[in-house]
Amino acid sequence: MAASLAYTVRSYSTGTLGRAICNSRNHHWVADDSGGEELGAGEFFLSGLSACAVNMIERVARQEERPLDWMDVSVEAYRDTDAPVGERSLYEDIKVHFQMWGVSDEDGESLVDHWKRH
Repeated sequence: MAASLAYTVRSYSTGTLGRAICNSRNHHWVADDSGGEELGAGEFFLSGLSACAVNMIERVARQEERPLDWMDVSVEAYRDTDAPVGERSLYEDIKVHFQMWGVSDEDGESLVDHWKRH
């Protein structure tokens, strides 16, 4: 059996409508509902996608000895904010933009393809 990692993340009410406290390991952060003062849960979700892309591609580039000097991954997402309360709020579109320095276009495309497959 392959080795696996277990992640535990928890969120709980704060007593303020639209605000949650989240934690994992010994880290805590605030997540607000859309339009709140703090970052929203959707922004944390999307940052997980971009961080995963950066970390995985840098690791693969190092393993394959590709000369990746720097990279920037941004994620844009669009969802229906007029959906009735209680209905699922689905993302209509998610765009992931990759910029890489130090690798050829061919190597960059190969690294992004690897990320897409995994």
